[in-house]
Amino acid sequence: MKDNRIRIMAVVIVLALAALACGTSTSGGEVVSTAGGDTQAPSAEVTTHNIGDVIQTSDQTVTLNSAEIVGGNLVANFTVENRGASSIDIGPVINFEARDADGTKLELEIFDCPAGNLQSRILAGDKLRGNICWKGLTTNTARIYYTPVIFSSTILVWDVK
Repeated sequence: MKDNRIRIMAVVIVLALAALACGTSTSGGEVVSTAGGDTQAPSAEVTTHNIGDVIQTSDQTVTLNSAEIVGGNLVANFTVENRGASSIDIGPVINFEARDADGTKLELEIFDCPAGNLQSRILAGDKLRGNICWKGLTTNTARIYYTPVIFSSTILVWDVK
């Protein structure tokens, strides 16, 4: 009985160490072209991108076309191009997140968002352009996070002012 507890503890420790070793990459994409100058790196671990930068991941090209803060709401317009061989599903709930300057996660705004929702299946070689909105912004800056593939360690980050 005691041997089983020791084995279980050993497995848990090994899994915890493996999870820590994997980490998360926030640089995940290569900037193909820039619209507002160079990308900014506020820290050694997080590379942020500018509005208009065309970012290439392994099988997607992602561009934050515009972003504005209107009355406590963050409105962002993206274009996602599928450069892979199979279709991909994109949606604000599964791929996107936004936080205000103090790190508070913003809530998706579904009803008071300009037309053109960014949720759909994108066929290979096709692209999708649309809006995502968040509410509850209490600061004048926000950060948007995009995970191109669910459970991927690649995360693209934009700072919005």
